[in-house]
Amino acid sequence: MTKAELIDRLKQRTGLRKQELAEIVDVLFQELAEAFVRQERIELRGFGVFIPVKRKKKNSSEKLPRIKFKLSQVIRNRMIEEEKRRVK
Repeated sequence: MTKAELIDRLKQRTGLRKQELAEIVDVLFQELAEAFVRQERIELRGFGVFIPVKRKKKNSSEKLPRIKFKLSQVIRNRMIEEEKRRVK
């Protein structure tokens, strides 16, 4: 899904104007990006958790910042159920 597709889906679900939704999505992404830069843990209940980790660079003592994402159990269960339906 692209940013434009996300905005279109939000418009369909909320009835808000595209311009308003684009601003909201931009601010949301900016806030997430700033939290990543600060190496903050971001927990979005029912969606997942972004966890900052530092990983050692090969052949170096330098540690590189990384973000690990852990999907919520709610979404994971929905994905499993959907996969079971597809297999039938």
